[in-house]
Amino acid sequence: MISFRIPGMALTGLLFSLAAPSADAAQSRTSLVVDELTAFNASIPPALRSEKYTRMKESAFAFFRGSNHLYWKDLGASPLLASYGGTRSTRTWLGGDMHVDNTGAFDDDEGDIVFGLNDFDEAVIGDYQLDVWRMATSLLLAAREQGSFGTADQEVLLDAFSEAYLDTMDGYAGNSGETSRKFRASNTYGLLNDFLDDVSADNNRVKLLDKWTVKLQGVRQFSFASSEAAPVPESVNADIRARMSAYRATLSGGASWPSGYFTVKGVMQRLGAGLGSTGATRYYVLIEGASSSQEDDRILEWKAQRAPSAWPYVGAEQVAQTNATCGGDMAARVVTAHKALGYRVDDHLGWVTLAEGLPYSVRELSPWKDSFPREDLTTLTRFTNLAEQWGQVLATHHARADKDWNPTVFPGSLDSEIHARTDKDHAGFRARVRAIATDYAQQVKLDYDSFRSRF
Repeated sequence: MISFRIPGMALTGLLFSLAAPSADAAQSRTSLVVDELTAFNASIPPALRSEKYTRMKESAFAFFRGSNHLYWKDLGASPLLASYGGTRSTRTWLGGDMHVDNTGAFDDDEGDIVFGLNDFDEAVIGDYQLDVWRMATSLLLAAREQGSFGTADQEVLLDAFSEAYLDTMDGYAGNSGETSRKFRASNTYGLLNDFLDDVSADNNRVKLLDKWTVKLQGVRQFSFASSEAAPVPESVNADIRARMSAYRATLSGGASWPSGYFTVKGVMQRLGAGLGSTGATRYYVLIEGASSSQEDDRILEWKAQRAPSAWPYVGAEQVAQTNATCGGDMAARVVTAHKALGYRVDDHLGWVTLAEGLPYSVRELSPWKDSFPREDLTTLTRFTNLAEQWGQVLATHHARADKDWNPTVFPGSLDSEIHARTDKDHAGFRARVRAIATDYAQQVKLDYDSFRSRF
C-alpha cells in the first residue's frame, strides 16, 4: 500500500497493482520491470527491440513513453479514482498514452494550423483522471529532464496544469463551447503562439513531398535515400492498391474528392518512427491529390494497430464499451477516438485490413505536424504558460468526446459532471494530481534505473 499525505486528508490506496512491500514511497522493483518489459516487447524483432531500448535509455521521460503498459498496470484500476470520478458518468474517450510529446501542431480540415492531441493509437474509454494523471506525470518528468526546476517549481507547474484543466471544464459546463474550440496562434500565449506561427511559416506541402519523394521524368515517386524509408514487396504494394476502395468506404469527413484523387503513385515502408509503437508496421502511400500537378500530391500514413496497453487493466465494462463503438476493429477504434476527441479532423481518416490480417488506421501525413521544442522551456514562466495550455487542451478534447460526440455512448455531460464533483474542492483535486504525479514520477525513475541496469 502506498499512502499519500495531502493537507487536510489522509489518502491510502493500492496505487501500484504490482505493489511490493508496504511503504510510503515508490519502490525499486527490478525483477518485475524486467519481466514486464520482456513479455510486452517479445513480439518485436530483436533489432527493432534493441533500437527501442536504446531510445528508452535516453532519459526517464523516454522510458515513460516506451513503457505505457506499466502505467496502466499500476494505475488503470486505482481506487484513488473514486474521489473525483471512478463511475460511468466520468468516462470519456482517453488518449490512452497521454504525455506532453503526444501533443503538437498540425493542420485541420479547414487548413488552420492548430495545437492539440495528435496520437490516438492507445485510445480507450475510461475515467478522465487516467489521462490527467499520466499527463501530469509526463510534465513532471519533462521538467526534471530540463534540470533547472526545483521541487517548488515543479509543484507550481503541476498546479497550473490541473487548475487549468478544471477551470476549462467549469467554463464548458452548461454550454457547448468545447465543440468548436481551436488552439491557434491567434488565441494561445507564451511561447505556444510563436511556435504555431513558426510552424505555419516554415512548413508547406511541397517541403514535405521533397523530404520523402523525388521527381523522375517529372513525376513524383518515393525516394529511398533515407534510412527511414524502405521499399515494400510487390505483394504489399499490390495489396494496398487493391484495398484503396475499401479504405475509401470508411471515410466520413464530408469532403468532395476530385476524380483520380486517390490514385496510388507509390508505396514505401516508414522505419524508425514512434517509440511506444516500435514494431508496428507503418506504410506511406503517395496519392495523386486534387490535380495532376506534382505539387499537390498527398502522403497517407497507414499504421498497423493492436489492442491498447490499457486493455487488460481498465475493466471489462470499459473494454466492452470501447469495442461497441468500433465493432472490435482496433484501427476503427483509433479513428473513432480521433474523431470523438478532435474537431475539424483530417478528412482522410479511415481504416482497412490488409491481406496479412492486420487492421491499419489511415490518415494524411500533415505537412505541419511538429512537436513543441521543450528545450525552449527555460524559465518557470514559460513552462507554466504551457502547462496551463496543456490543461486547457486536454480538458477540451475530453469534454467534446462525451455526449457532444455520441449521446448513446455517453448520455451525460463530462464537463458538468467534473464541475459538480470538484467545484468546491479545486485545492483537493490539485493536491491529488500533485501527489500521484510526484510519487509516480519517482516510480518511473526507479523503474528507469532498473531498466538501464538490466537491458
